[in-house]
Amino acid sequence: MSQRSLFILGLIFFCSNAFSQVQVSTLTEVFAHGGITVHPDTDDIYIGEFGSLFNTGTTGTRVARVTPDGQVSTFAGNLGFSNSGNDFDSQGNLLQSAFSSNRIWRIAPNGTATQLATVAGPVGLVIDDNDNIFVTSCSNAPGIFRIAAGSTNAVIFAQDTRFNCPNGLTMDEQGNLYTVNWNDAQILRIAPDSTVTLIAQARDDQPFPGAGHIVYTRGKLYVAGRTEHQIFEVTLDGQVSVLAGTGTDGNQDGMADQATFSRPNGIDVSNDGRFLYVTGSSSVTLPGPTNNSLRVIDLGAEEGEFDFALAEGAWLNRNTDGEGILFDFGPTLNLLFAAWFTSTIVEIPPANPPDMDIGGRGQRWMTGLLTLEGNTASGPLRARQGGAFDMPPEADESSAVVGQLSVQFLACDLAQVDYTIDSAGGVTGSFEIEPLEKVVNPNGFSCAVAE
Repeated sequence: MSQRSLFILGLIFFCSNAFSQVQVSTLTEVFAHGGITVHPDTDDIYIGEFGSLFNTGTTGTRVARVTPDGQVSTFAGNLGFSNSGNDFDSQGNLLQSAFSSNRIWRIAPNGTATQLATVAGPVGLVIDDNDNIFVTSCSNAPGIFRIAAGSTNAVIFAQDTRFNCPNGLTMDEQGNLYTVNWNDAQILRIAPDSTVTLIAQARDDQPFPGAGHIVYTRGKLYVAGRTEHQIFEVTLDGQVSVLAGTGTDGNQDGMADQATFSRPNGIDVSNDGRFLYVTGSSSVTLPGPTNNSLRVIDLGAEEGEFDFALAEGAWLNRNTDGEGILFDFGPTLNLLFAAWFTSTIVEIPPANPPDMDIGGRGQRWMTGLLTLEGNTASGPLRARQGGAFDMPPEADESSAVVGQLSVQFLACDLAQVDYTIDSAGGVTGSFEIEPLEKVVNPNGFSCAVAE
């Protein structure tokens, strides 16, 4: 290893096979408070506007679209009243239940809505891989209805005396449906043959009215407890625990055991299974009827996966005098921002920066917006040119794609970098990096060693 003049303060790095500590944050304010679904391709979040029951001043006739970075728009309007559960079919249509008007709407990707079917008091809605639609009915004869692919007829799929205003609806990989009752928070599994089994109730010490929606991910169920101001985690064998929320009405972000929720209702999960999106009332009043918040619960990396939140900071190639990559993680965007820096010992006149020749003399910076898959982040590599150290920005500063960069995190404290630079005659290479400094987070952040 070469000599280097680096003063490293407090190199502390914590590795384990545990999940990162669950965190809660607020993504944005939004006018809708009903059911949530995440677009399978764009990661945009679609929320039904339930209306005056949840936020006074709205009619409940719209569907909101929220981008992963929190931009809110109206996707569709003039629908039936009290829009709640929703899901996407294989053609990119959004199927939306309208509780108060007993309708199921099919909304095309351009926002055009047509009535598909009628169901008494429809709330939760989920679509299987064959485009069959399942809907909960919170009515005088509660149950689960099925609308076959290509049909406009809703027929009863399952009925049971334990259905007590079934609210949310979700499905696992085997085609089992799960619903949670609004009136008593009991969670029921409906097998593909329509057999109904009681799993648990969302709070194991006593039933409570006001359970919101439910979602399945990572082999568990997550339930929004509207009147409890908490989010519950339920294993498929019926073990219940509080995932997030103190039980106090509020909108405090932070670690899950310190965060607060205000009447959470809708809930869904990001396509990678890491982030839960939850609608709730907001303590912030914006102009007009916007008085709901969209919260994000970060479940952390799964066991055997690297937690990219821990990549943040400077990672160095120890076999050089000054080369490494600076990372910044954008979790809701599923991006790892990378700035690759390297230097050689040459004089750089500040007012006369050298031309950008990849592999030439002088300081070099390249950047990347890397998408994540498993333990690897990869994407296009951009070279910067123009400007000089400690000088104001210049008009001719620019960047261009020059190749590809891939970073595979092998462990908590080791990553391998592979690159190809097309503009330098097809230069390829590989080197290892390790974190310059990591501090054990007192709240228990950790990452799992890759399998």
